[in-house]
Amino acid sequence: MKIKHIAVATILSLTATSSFAADWYLNGSLGHSSARDESVDELNSELIALGVTGLSTAFDDSDTAYKLQLGYRFTPNWAVEGGYIDLGNFDYSATFTGPVAGGAAASLKVAGLNLAAVGSYPVNEKFDLFAKLGVINAKVRLNATATGSGVTFSEDISKTNAEGYWGVGAGYQFNEQLGTQLEWERFNDLGDEQATGEGDVDLISLGIRVAF
Repeated sequence: MKIKHIAVATILSLTATSSFAADWYLNGSLGHSSARDESVDELNSELIALGVTGLSTAFDDSDTAYKLQLGYRFTPNWAVEGGYIDLGNFDYSATFTGPVAGGAAASLKVAGLNLAAVGSYPVNEKFDLFAKLGVINAKVRLNATATGSGVTFSEDISKTNAEGYWGVGAGYQFNEQLGTQLEWERFNDLGDEQATGEGDVDLISLGIRVAF
């Protein structure tokens, strides 16, 4: 994807050209993730095409998420940060009555390491707005089971791919060391279309920033 090449180039250029003193910071955030998974509709269509009748499905497309980030601020306007992001679990379930009665269930877990360039605009000494562009090396794990006619089938698949993401947010500094931030991020095309299904995940999070 073009977005991840742009992100990597931006991060490398910041690292290579900056001659400013750096400020380190830690950010721990807790939030709400939601999946935009078009493969669910495709799966339902495939089941119907196979002759399944009486199909009833449910998709839990949201979960609690968290992230831990270490950042390096080159200037008041530019920083690089990276760490670990856990976007949570998303669960699918289905039951059907024909040609034999049965059911299916699947759980997707999404997490990975990330790196991002962050551009900030200080509104005043306490408040700032920021945007980020980054790459996440996301592991998507699919655990699925299906039952029918007394037979149970199970499958456990995981795929890891580097994909781009971006976000916007606002921060508030209580003092020189302690602050908070609220942000929204979009993670693009996570997973594998053939193996685990592919979709976007949105994350809204609130975090604490500690400078040192």
